[in-house]
Amino acid sequence: MNKIKLGNKYFYYQVFYKNIKNMYLRINKDILKITCNSHLSQKQIESFIYRSETSILNKAEIQSKKIPLYNQEEMLVFGEEYSISYSHSRPRNSYFMRENEIVITFKRDYFDTGYIEKIYKELLINQMTKIYNEEYSLISKYFSIDNLTFKGQLMKSRFGSCIPKKRIIKLNSMLSRFNIDYIRVVLIHELIHLEVHNHQEEFYKYMNIWIPEYKQFIKNLNMLTRKYVT
Repeated sequence: MNKIKLGNKYFYYQVFYKNIKNMYLRINKDILKITCNSHLSQKQIESFIYRSETSILNKAEIQSKKIPLYNQEEMLVFGEEYSISYSHSRPRNSYFMRENEIVITFKRDYFDTGYIEKIYKELLINQMTKIYNEEYSLISKYFSIDNLTFKGQLMKSRFGSCIPKKRIIKLNSMLSRFNIDYIRVVLIHELIHLEVHNHQEEFYKYMNIWIPEYKQFIKNLNMLTRKYVT
């Protein structure tokens, strides 16, 4: 990779050549990824980077302040901080929660973030099921929400998804970190999509019945999730 200095900071950059007219730039930590036509010279590419210097430095600063999804000291669960106590090399992965602590055993000899993600998914699905049961009698007056399967998945750009034909609703496992109200908002959003597939007038008609403050919730949720590295 090549290296370039912007302000007081050095960045590495990778170039990906494609049969395109324009040049594009993405930043991932301190690595710049340039996509451009193969006819462009290194001088032209670096000139493009220098022209984007202010934007690159601003984005790099924002990324440096982002919160990692996992750490070994604590877990944020439904808006509450839990300190982590863990041990290694056990017969199986397991966990339990007490007061402000989550106690984890790993069957592997390292801090297994894959299992941490599994915990978040399990907590999310449990909460989805609880909210579904609480809201069932009201929502089922308007359309069928029976025979559903709930899933959790870490997503980069969506809070949830709905597959009406398969009766599957999937929410972003990142929601497990935030207040339960946000899970309720996104779950109801996807329940409505069982009946209304697009964000048309009918969608907002239903949404306003249960969550009149929907747009503000989503705005706040976007602000929360942008803090995390995914």
